[in-house]
Amino acid sequence: MRRTVVDFGSLGLPADVRPALAKAFWCHFGAMAERCIPVRWHYVKVFDRFARESGAITSLADVHGGMLLRYVEWLNAQCRPDGQPWTKSSRASAYTILRKLLQWIERCRPGVIASVEYPFNPFPWRNRDGRSRSKMPAGELRALLRACEADIARIRAGREAAAVQRVADADKPGTLGWLLEHIDRRCGGIVPTARELSRAGQHPVNRALHKFGGVRQVEPCLYPRGESLLPYYLAIMIHAAGNPDPIAELGRDCLQSLPLLDDRQALVWFKARANSMQRRTFSSADRFEPPALVKEILAWNEQLRPLAPANVRNRLFLYKALRGVTALTSSAVKQMVKPFCERHGLPRFSLVSIRPGVLTSFYRASGDLRRVKAVANHAHLSTTVRYVQTPEVEAQHRTRIAALQQAFIGHIEQAGPGNACGRSTSKPTGNGSAVPAGELVSMFGFGCKDPFAGAFAGTRPGELCTNFMGCFTCPNAIITPDPSTLARLLQARDHIRAAAAVLPPARWQAFYAPQLCILEEDILPRFSSHELAAARPLMAQLPPLPDLR
Repeated sequence: MRRTVVDFGSLGLPADVRPALAKAFWCHFGAMAERCIPVRWHYVKVFDRFARESGAITSLADVHGGMLLRYVEWLNAQCRPDGQPWTKSSRASAYTILRKLLQWIERCRPGVIASVEYPFNPFPWRNRDGRSRSKMPAGELRALLRACEADIARIRAGREAAAVQRVADADKPGTLGWLLEHIDRRCGGIVPTARELSRAGQHPVNRALHKFGGVRQVEPCLYPRGESLLPYYLAIMIHAAGNPDPIAELGRDCLQSLPLLDDRQALVWFKARANSMQRRTFSSADRFEPPALVKEILAWNEQLRPLAPANVRNRLFLYKALRGVTALTSSAVKQMVKPFCERHGLPRFSLVSIRPGVLTSFYRASGDLRRVKAVANHAHLSTTVRYVQTPEVEAQHRTRIAALQQAFIGHIEQAGPGNACGRSTSKPTGNGSAVPAGELVSMFGFGCKDPFAGAFAGTRPGELCTNFMGCFTCPNAIITPDPSTLARLLQARDHIRAAAAVLPPARWQAFYAPQLCILEEDILPRFSSHELAAARPLMAQLPPLPDLR
């Protein structure tokens, strides 16, 4: 497959291990796409090298949890030619492929091997510790899309001009219109090969071909070549924020109408790795968005479809190659990227950098992670986060957080130092009495904006908060890091500690121990030792606290 010979007989594994792995390999991985199978075969050969170097496997009886531990240790010791160790992702992939094969044998061929105890997560955080995805910057994305649109406009202009000449000059030998009409009627719509052009009677066609730039210039007037489809492919991938392979494998039925939206159409494609359909909607009126591009390609390469192999006949990106009609692949696109970049003066880029670049740019513009998740068709928000994490986005996050914090602190402080917690009006208590208006200060010196709001758990609006004596433990408390506030916190901690020696143990444990726990384990550890040291001298200046009862 793909110039790779998958032959389990070539492995140095024991005679009973080879057929067991071969059966598991083809039954478990055989239904995957062709590009996936050589990768799995590579990791099977890695396991074969481990078996030869370690001598740990002489039969199926040696396949057990201890052997897998040795395999993990062996993988951790492997190095690349430059002396660097294998990446965690490569080691995890090699181990995972073997584990899946053994699990298939256990599940589908019971009794062939003994029950295996698999190491639990031998390569943790493989995605977190791996290299971050390369992301195309927003400026380069815009330049790439402009280059694609320029090429598409040039191709359209050339095809329209050829269509006009075809109508006007179809009966004039030697003209471009005559040449295109002749190829359609006499050659089945396909430019003849060099051998066919050398035959008798083909001299006028051969001369006309050379006159109008040869096969490379004439063919796009009839059907697409690989380099002709490249700008369409890149533009669709940018608009759809798709992966290289799934976009290259778009079907001819990838456009779907939206019953309630006549001016929009959905682009639908299958993503094999996620085993799910992906979709995005676009305007059908824009000449450079996917609906218009897909319709243009369908009309352009329709005559190539009967000549294409059966396995790619329903693909969108069909084109005429040197050895016949085929479908576009991401590997073929990689060979076309270099001349495309040189022609437009663009920096070299990788196809896999387009999708992360589009998602990152969309997130920086919208600031909404869930909208980016919808654009990316991700199942989990954590996957989207890995795509959009960049230094630029993190700097933007810090700026936004700082602005929000500044606005929040400004809202708190705008009432002035004498009324930092806002105002409160007279509220009735549960027995009908009223509390005078003004700032309400709790036992430990912390102001409360509204002790009758029912903010604390277990309280109701209109009744005095049952936690009014310990406002610093309220979930709505705002504790600023200034020395005077920290001094009051330290004073409250010492006061509650001292009360433990005076109050009945059961009462202290029920009322004050929870507050002391919150102070010591949650609030005070949030401040640095320098901040606490600056607050301690101010404790002596605070008024004494009333005795706890």
